[in-house]
Amino acid sequence: MTLFGVEDVLRHDHETDALAGTELREQVTQAVDALSATVGEDPQTLYSRVLKLLNIPRLSDADDHDLREVLRELRLCEREGRRAYRARLRRVTRVDRPGGIGRLPRPRSVKAASVPGTCALCGDGYNAGTLIGRPPFAEELPYVPIGWLCWHCLVQRRQQPRRRDVLLRTFHALFAGMEGLDLNGHECAVLLDWLTEEPALATSKPWTSDPLENTLVRLRVSAADETPATWLSAQTAHTIVAVLQEAPSSPVMTPQDGETLEALVQHLAEWETNPAGVRRAQYGTGWRYRQRVLQLTAHPTALSERGGPFHLFQCRVNPSGQLVETE
Repeated sequence: MTLFGVEDVLRHDHETDALAGTELREQVTQAVDALSATVGEDPQTLYSRVLKLLNIPRLSDADDHDLREVLRELRLCEREGRRAYRARLRRVTRVDRPGGIGRLPRPRSVKAASVPGTCALCGDGYNAGTLIGRPPFAEELPYVPIGWLCWHCLVQRRQQPRRRDVLLRTFHALFAGMEGLDLNGHECAVLLDWLTEEPALATSKPWTSDPLENTLVRLRVSAADETPATWLSAQTAHTIVAVLQEAPSSPVMTPQDGETLEALVQHLAEWETNPAGVRRAQYGTGWRYRQRVLQLTAHPTALSERGGPFHLFQCRVNPSGQLVETE
């Protein structure tokens, strides 16, 4: 693509990012009609290609995240012409996923990214042409649909967790008002290494106020046994975050890990102190209150900008504690 073409696509992409709701749906309809005229295919046939791309039965089931990506694809198809549109409007149907405790549910839709973007969960950038996808949605409140995910967050984050993956699980569990969170054995190993790499953490104020020795034992056993789900209470999660805040920088820590931890600490404090003065009578004390506090924060972070709470999925175990494979 020429430089002019790249600039043109980016200009349209900025426009697309700003679209939502009825206006966005109208733009998709117009783009389908325009592509239909360009390639000589019936609009209803094009709509069926779009539905297959998203893996949904009706276009009314598509949300704004879906429609923005579709609009980008349709505009690119119109530029590239008849030879490209059928190949572009095609989703990936086979996804190799980890087995065992690292397995996440089968994605709802997987496709090659139309343009460069950022993961809706971890914020990492991805390039045009790399695989992105959307997980199946948890329809029950308080969870809201998450946008397009990078390949790591879509498939690998529980098999090969990074420190920020553990922090993100903690953030969204507490955001949703869960009484705690489940970590699998891989995630327990990451957290165990983080809590024990600096011995001085055991003498920090948060640790001495709420000792974590028993938690370390549980994390160690879960990591060794590859336990599907190890429960940490909300209070323990708060203590762990406070302790990690005391940890010195290390080669293992990436800038993204540090930024995620700082944002998590900030928002936990804001949920506690309510600096924006969110009215409890209007928003209560649950997830809607926390969501509003995030929206009104005076110091936006990557976490507040991405929103939530997102359902990041737990391992399923049967009554005897054995892992139930995720379909």
